[in-house]
Amino acid sequence: MKTSVSHNFKMAMVLLLFVLTSLRLILLFYFPLSEIISDKILLGVIVFIVLYLWIQESMDYHDLLKLNRALIESHEQLKLAQVDTIAALIKTVEAKDRYTSGHSERVTGLALAIADEMRLDEEVKAVVARAGILHDIGKIGIKDDILTKIDPLTEEDWSVIKRHPDDGVKILKPLGFLANVREVIRGHHERYDGRGYPEGLKAGQIRIESQILAVADAFDAMNSRRAYRKPLERDQIIDELKKNSGMQHSPAVVEAFFAALEKNPKLWEK
Repeated sequence: MKTSVSHNFKMAMVLLLFVLTSLRLILLFYFPLSEIISDKILLGVIVFIVLYLWIQESMDYHDLLKLNRALIESHEQLKLAQVDTIAALIKTVEAKDRYTSGHSERVTGLALAIADEMRLDEEVKAVVARAGILHDIGKIGIKDDILTKIDPLTEEDWSVIKRHPDDGVKILKPLGFLANVREVIRGHHERYDGRGYPEGLKAGQIRIESQILAVADAFDAMNSRRAYRKPLERDQIIDELKKNSGMQHSPAVVEAFFAALEKNPKLWEK
């Protein structure tokens, strides 16, 4: 409503400016010596109208900027709400298994610590954070008797589990703004040596965010109790990560993770 009134008033000012200028030209043509509308008066009116229009345009421009910022903030809040809703669903699923409860949150914290140590920019860290929370969403469709199985997994079990990165991508596909996150989730079980899944990517073919999640995910799995074993000892975990550096994991990411652990021992806490 305010914008409409402002627009109408500006149009009226422009029309008045046109009328006054036209009238003055007509008077000069037919009555060159006439002082019905003096030059000073006309000039003052024109300056006033032009100044008014300039001020009004500036105000409208700033109002438009504010509106645009408000729309962007609302859009970002909607994105966060959608991610939070999915994250809540993941927490609900994790809560069914006391061994994996809180896994996604822990992986996210570990992954962000690595990203900080590698001095990655804020945009990359935002992708890491979202992917960390959502990385196992594809496991929602896996039966509990596979996820909590104490006995060794069969080939059929593994074939089901290996589908979860692609299943996660399918679940998140309707959320267009998560395109980068979907790609990271799909690659978080790829291996540095090319023997991972689902595509068998290697080294530089794997996004850095996926490489970071892989290390964080592996660490939390080893550092947590499972139905079939106790948490590994700290020395064992360090040895496993060192052994798999350059094979399962990126050496640069493993090195950054060790540096993060040294700076912040609380990362060991469950």
